[in-house]
Amino acid sequence: MRCDAPSHLDAGIVNLGEMEYIGIDTKSIDISMAEKRNLAASWALSLIILLAIGCTPEPQGNGTDPGVQDETPIEGDWARVYHASDPDNLHPFNARSGFATNVKENIFMYLVDFNSQTVDPEPTLARNRAEVSADGLSFTFEMRPEAKWDNGDPVTAKDYEFSVKCLLNPLTDNAQQRSYYDFIEDVNIDPSNPRRFTVVTKRPFFLAEYSICGIEVLSHKFMDSTDFLGKYKVSQMLQESDKLGSDPAMIAFFEKFNGEMYNRDPAFVYGCGPYKVESWTSGDNITLVRKKDWWGNALRGQSYYFQAYLDKLIYKTIKDKTTLPAAAQNGELDVVRDMSPDDFIAARDDSSGYINKHFNMYTPVTYAFTYLGMNTKPGAGRKALFDDVRVRQAMSHLFDNKGIIESVYSNFGQIQVGPISPLHKDEYDSTLVGYPYDPAKAIQLLDEAGWKDADGDGVREKMIKGKKTKLEVELLMSNSSETGPQLARIYADQAQKAGVLININKIDFGTLMQRIREHDFDMYAGNFGASPLPTDLRQLWATENWANGGSNYCGFGNAQTDSLIEQIRQTPSAKDRMPLYYKFQKLWLEQLPMVVVMSPLERLWIHKRFHHARPTPIRPSYKLYEFWTPKADQQMK
Repeated sequence: MRCDAPSHLDAGIVNLGEMEYIGIDTKSIDISMAEKRNLAASWALSLIILLAIGCTPEPQGNGTDPGVQDETPIEGDWARVYHASDPDNLHPFNARSGFATNVKENIFMYLVDFNSQTVDPEPTLARNRAEVSADGLSFTFEMRPEAKWDNGDPVTAKDYEFSVKCLLNPLTDNAQQRSYYDFIEDVNIDPSNPRRFTVVTKRPFFLAEYSICGIEVLSHKFMDSTDFLGKYKVSQMLQESDKLGSDPAMIAFFEKFNGEMYNRDPAFVYGCGPYKVESWTSGDNITLVRKKDWWGNALRGQSYYFQAYLDKLIYKTIKDKTTLPAAAQNGELDVVRDMSPDDFIAARDDSSGYINKHFNMYTPVTYAFTYLGMNTKPGAGRKALFDDVRVRQAMSHLFDNKGIIESVYSNFGQIQVGPISPLHKDEYDSTLVGYPYDPAKAIQLLDEAGWKDADGDGVREKMIKGKKTKLEVELLMSNSSETGPQLARIYADQAQKAGVLININKIDFGTLMQRIREHDFDMYAGNFGASPLPTDLRQLWATENWANGGSNYCGFGNAQTDSLIEQIRQTPSAKDRMPLYYKFQKLWLEQLPMVVVMSPLERLWIHKRFHHARPTPIRPSYKLYEFWTPKADQQMK
C-alpha cells in the first residue's frame, strides 16, 4: 500500500522547503477488523477536511476540471514533473530520498495499495486483502493470476519470499527500513499453489499487515538467476544471520544486490509496474516510458492503480527554484510542487497570467513537519554542543515559529508541537505546550548550562575537556532549498543576539544525506513526511536506529522511550494507544532532539489539460498513473 508504509515509511529528510524525504514510506495495509473500521472513519474525515478546506483549485479558465469524467480515458501525452534534486538512487530497498519514492512508485508494485481519493486499501498484486489467522499472527495472500514480469513470467509467491529475504538480510544497505520488519518470522509458500503464501509473524504488531504489504516485490529469477537464496528459508536467514553474514558467497551476492547496477542502470531497475526507466541523465532528468503490453491494462477499472494512460513521465531536475515559473510558462513543466510561496501567490493572484489560466493550483494539508535537527550524541571529532538539554531548549526558545511561518512561508504552514501530526486526532496531544519564542529564557538556560561570553567577543564559550569551545553551530541544508536559507538567516540573526553563532552551510543533497546518516553535523534542516496511517515511532526515535545506521539521526531516546515505542507497536486498539502516544510526546519534548518549525501546506501546480489529476493526502500529493489527456489536448507525442 502506498500511503506510506515501511518500504518507504518516509522518515523524512532534508531539503527544507522542498518537502524532501528519507526512510519510511508506509506502502502498506490494514489491521484488525475493529481497527479497520476506526481507521476508515478517521481517514474519511481527514479526506473530507482535505477536499473541503485544504485543496483550493483556482478558477478553471480554459482548462479542464480534473475531476470531470466526460469521456473514456485514453492513452497518450507526457507529464513533465519538477524535482529539486536527483533521487539518491532507484534501488527498490536502498533508496532513501522522497524523490526516489516518487519515481519508484510507477515502477515497482506492492500486494495492496491505497486509493488516492478514498484512502481505502485496494489489492493490486494480491487478489484480495490478507486472510488473517485467529491469533492475528499469520497473513495469507494469493498473487493475481494476471500479474506478469516483462518477460511474461508470472509473479509468484517465490518472488515475494525472495523480496523478504533481501529486505531483512543485514548485508542489504537498508538499515533505515529493516527495524520495521523485525516482527516477520517466516514466509511459507503453499506447495499446491505457487501464487499463494503465508507470512508468519513473531508477535502482535498494530501495523503488521501494512508492513507486509508495503514491500516492493522483486523478480527472483531476474535478480537471482542461479537461485542462490532459494536454498534458504526466511526463518533460517534470520536465525543464522551472523553465520551467513560472513559467508563469502553471501557477501558477494549482496555486494552485487547493493551495487550501482540495481541503483540506476535502466536495464536493471526492474519492476512489474506500468512504467520502466528509459533513461537517466544525472542532474537533468529521469524518463519513464509506459509498457505497451503491461499486464495491468486488462484490469483497468478494478483498482485505481490499473490506469497508467500517459506514455512518458519525465522527472526534470531543476536546482534553481526561481526559474520554475518561467519553465512552466515555457511549456517545460506540467507538475510543480513546493515552489516558493511568493511565486505561488504571484501566479495565483494574476488572473490573466499564463500559469493561472493553464494550471490548477492546490494547497492540500500534509502530515509532514519541517524541523531543525540537533546532534545530541556527537561522535569523535565533533564538538558536544547539544548534549545538554538546556542548550537544546534554549535553541527552541530562540526560534520564532509564528513569525517564520508568516514572513518566510507566507502562512503556508501551521504550528505543530512535537513529532506527531495534529491531523492524527487520536494520537496528537493538543494540550502540549512547547517552547515559546522567548530570547530571555534562552539566555537564562545557556547561562545555567555554563555557556557564557567571558571574553566579550559576542560568542558564548565553555571549557570542554580542558579546551575552550565556542558555541558556534554549523547548520546544514540542501543547496537547492530557497526558503530554507531565509529561515536560517532569520534564526541566525536572533541566535547571535543571545551569543550563539550559526554558520549556514548549503551543500549538495547527496552529501547532506551522507553526513546526516554518519551523524556528522551540529544541526540540519529537514522535513519528516508522515502519512494518514497510525504512527509507528520506531524508525525515527528508537535508540537502536541511531547506532545501526537507521534514521534516528539526532540520537534521541533511552530505555523508557524505547519501551513506550514497543508498547505502542503491540497495542492493536487506537484507544489504548492514545495514552502511550501522549506519554511519549511528553518525554520527547523534555529531551527535545529538534526544533519543530511547522506543519507545511503543499504548494502544487498541475496543468489543466490532465483529467483525474486530483490532489491527494498521499505523497507526493498527486498520482501520475491516474492522469489522462483528451486527444484534442494532448501536447506530447
